[in-house]
Amino acid sequence: MKSTFEQFEITPYMVFISKYYDFSITTITMYIGCAIVIVIGLFSLMIYKATLIGNNWQNFGELFYEFFIDLIIEQTGKPGILFFPLIFTIFLFVLILNVLGLVPLSFTVTGQIIITFSLAIILMIGITIFGFRVHGIKFINLFIPSGIEAWLLPLLIFIEFMSYCLRPLSLAVRLFANMLAGHILLHIVGGAAIFLFKYCYIGLLPWVFVCAFSLLEIGISFLQAYVFSILVVIYISNIIYLH
Repeated sequence: MKSTFEQFEITPYMVFISKYYDFSITTITMYIGCAIVIVIGLFSLMIYKATLIGNNWQNFGELFYEFFIDLIIEQTGKPGILFFPLIFTIFLFVLILNVLGLVPLSFTVTGQIIITFSLAIILMIGITIFGFRVHGIKFINLFIPSGIEAWLLPLLIFIEFMSYCLRPLSLAVRLFANMLAGHILLHIVGGAAIFLFKYCYIGLLPWVFVCAFSLLEIGISFLQAYVFSILVVIYISNIIYLH
């Protein structure tokens, strides 16, 4: 690579540009498509010839299923079960994109702020529409703290409203920044390993550090997918119970 940030450059494969819109197929399109195929393929494999006493693949899928069912019930109660397919899909989608970015010479979709912000803002708009649909105008009580002095109420309403509006940005930046920083760190450590191995003849020790950081990034990929999902669950809980 000519620079550290070259790994985040968006490359077009097929260009389709109309007068007002760009429908080009880029690296983002390709990797999102790959993630969708992988998710569908994995769960098709898990439920293929499913039996009462499951095989290893079936047990693996049921483990994820039960984990997220328990997580949603713990955070939102039974009303939150409605959102189980959404949360489960978000976790798998973000996780697969994170892990795909760790494949050598691949592209990290979640290292693009436009992707993480688009996902976050769509989720928050949908959750807000659901809140108005369920509670009607009472939904604005979410921004009105109880037990507060009247003179302090306008300031706190403004703070609560701004905090709510900034949720998509915090969701997007948290995921984007962690993926960006992790891949930059891997690039720097890998470059240092090549230099030490080629010119200083230190041996395989630098590559041990590269492998260690790669394993750390795999863990971070799982962690960031989980954090993104659990924050969405918490926001849904706030909408359901207006707190």
